[in-house]
Amino acid sequence: MPATLHFAPGNYRFLPGTAFSAGVAPDIGFALRRARFARPVPMGVGFTAIKQHLADQGRPLTALAGCELRSPKPMTPDEFNSFNAGYLETLHGWGCRDGALNPPARSNLAPAIDPPAQAAFFAFTYTVPEAGAAGDFLLSGLPEIRDDAKGMDRIVSGDDASPAGLAAKMQFILDVLRRRVADLGGDWAGITAAQIYSVHDISTLMKGVLSTSGLVEIGPAWHLAWPPVRGFHLEADARRVRTEWVI
Repeated sequence: MPATLHFAPGNYRFLPGTAFSAGVAPDIGFALRRARFARPVPMGVGFTAIKQHLADQGRPLTALAGCELRSPKPMTPDEFNSFNAGYLETLHGWGCRDGALNPPARSNLAPAIDPPAQAAFFAFTYTVPEAGAAGDFLLSGLPEIRDDAKGMDRIVSGDDASPAGLAAKMQFILDVLRRRVADLGGDWAGITAAQIYSVHDISTLMKGVLSTSGLVEIGPAWHLAWPPVRGFHLEADARRVRTEWVI
C-alpha cells in the first residue's frame, strides 16, 4: 500500500489507519482550517454543529479531515472498539470513508481534571480552497505503541513512567511523527502547533528529548490527560494549520 492515499471527495491525502488515519495533507490549492469549540460539546451536538459549520463555509461533509475528542475515562480495547463503531457510523453516513479505510485524522484523550460526562468534541479540522496553498498537514494523536510487536511488547518502555521511561516513550513518538510528516510531504520545521497528553510531569521532557525537536519554541500544549486506551502514559500530535477559529 502506498504511503498516502488520495481522498478526492475531501480534497486531501491521508496515511491509512483503522478507525482513523495517521495523518492528512490537503491537495495543492487547498489549506487546512481548524475550528475549536469554545467549550467541549457532547459528540452528537458536535457532529450537528460541524455539519452546519461546513455548510456555512460552503464545504461538503467529506471536507472533514480531523476530529479532536474528549472521553470520560481511558477505555479498555473492547470499549474503544465499541466507541469507534458509533463514531464511524456518523462519518460513514457523511461519505467520509474510502472502502474499509477511514480518511479523517483523530486525537482523543481522557482529561484527568473535569472529564466530560460523555464523549465530546473539542475541535475539528477541514479543507478549504486557497489559491497557492501548500504544505499544511495534521497528524493524529500517537501513543507510545509499536505496530510491529504484540502484547505488552507493543508499549515502548511498558509501564515505566519514570523520567527515563517517559523520555524513551517521547523519543519514539517524535521519531514516528517525523516520519509521518515526511510521508505526507510536509516540513517538520513548518509545524505551527503540537499537543502532548499525559498525567505525568513533562518538564523533564521539555528540557530533554523535546529540547532538540523544534517544538519547545512554538509552545506545545500540555493536556493533563490520559491517552484514550488504558495502558498508555503519553501521546502527542502535531499540525501545520495557519488558520484556526474558536466557535
